[in-house]
Amino acid sequence: MNSADGSVGLRVSLGEDARVSIALEAGAPWTLRAHPAPAPIVGWCVLELTRKAATLDELTSQESQELGLILSKVSAAVRHVTKCERAYMTCFAQAYRQVHLHIAPRHESDARTQGWAVADLYRQVQSGSVTPVDQAAHEKTFQLIAQFLGA
Repeated sequence: MNSADGSVGLRVSLGEDARVSIALEAGAPWTLRAHPAPAPIVGWCVLELTRKAATLDELTSQESQELGLILSKVSAAVRHVTKCERAYMTCFAQAYRQVHLHIAPRHESDARTQGWAVADLYRQVQSGSVTPVDQAAHEKTFQLIAQFLGA
């Protein structure tokens, strides 16, 4: 899992449907994708376990370890590409009952992305009361995130 220098190796491959298969070297694959339209923030990604599991406590010990390490790498990629100060992560698995985490860029200059306001923005975009981001720009940003990860 770890190389001689202590870094964690990832196997990353870009699929035809613009999803990225991401796994630790001998681990179970996870899928990373751009948030589907309508997207609230450019660079908002979703990381999902490939196998069926509805809650985090259903993860194996290995999957739990992988999740932390992969989230660290994805957070770094989102921050690097979007130039955000932080990457927020949420895991509700309410509407879609499968282990998946939302990784959302948080920009100091955009109050809509700070704290729980990002959840309000999400709901407003989903309801149509706020205009979503340009989908082409969002998808291009995701491609850059995938490239940063090594896809």
